[in-house]
Amino acid sequence: MIKTYSLPESARKVIFEFTNLPIADKKIIAPYYINTKSQRGGLRVLSGKGDPGEIAREVKVQSQLKGIDLYKLSESQIRDFMTTHHIGIECSGFVVHILNYWLRMNGKRPLIKYIRFNNNNFINRIKRLFRPVEQLGANTITSELNCDKLHRLTDIRPGDLIRSKGQRKNSHHILLISEVTFEDDVLKEVEYVHSIRGYEEENGVRFGKILINNQEDEIQNQTWTEIKNGRNWTYEGLINQLEDNGFRRLKHINLRELEK
Repeated sequence: MIKTYSLPESARKVIFEFTNLPIADKKIIAPYYINTKSQRGGLRVLSGKGDPGEIAREVKVQSQLKGIDLYKLSESQIRDFMTTHHIGIECSGFVVHILNYWLRMNGKRPLIKYIRFNNNNFINRIKRLFRPVEQLGANTITSELNCDKLHRLTDIRPGDLIRSKGQRKNSHHILLISEVTFEDDVLKEVEYVHSIRGYEEENGVRFGKILINNQEDEIQNQTWTEIKNGRNWTYEGLINQLEDNGFRRLKHINLRELEK
């Protein structure tokens, strides 16, 4: 018997919006973008932290400023335009928007209210008050302050996270578990979704799967299938400082109790 656990409709709705941005008469998958420089007073969409509506509107604004008719561009050309003009979503912004909507649909507070911070001085509290999404990075969300490590693969459920490493030096990456499949009570497959810099022209929001060869074995010994041109950027991030990476579960909010 096959049993599949999936993200609730509210979470899947946000993922759908990021992979179907309504731009001109097209449906565009959000590319990857992160701005590591300060954006004082700037829009969060300029930092790679915008929600789907903000991203779509910014594309329209930039196309009008540049005199570009988006209706004349193909989907790949629109994504190239977005990349050239620094419009997209980075990994933690993507996950935060999904979890925020999931929480809101269940009458809960936004994610930042369930996150603990090492630096809690007055200035940082003000930043978190007015720019909450921007203050939630992959390292903070998946840190031991905010997450428990999951040591048994069979414990993994949708809403859990994977802590990994980014392509930049000293950067972190975050993935969201979207679906878990068991067959006769044996774990067979774990699906995740994330926004990643890698995968060349197919960067940005992507799904990936981990095929479970042995549910008692370590995460790195399973089959990670997200490969392009012989390279698996996701797996590379996992095994970079492997001892600091792996499956995580948020400590201060129980997502499995939320159904919508």
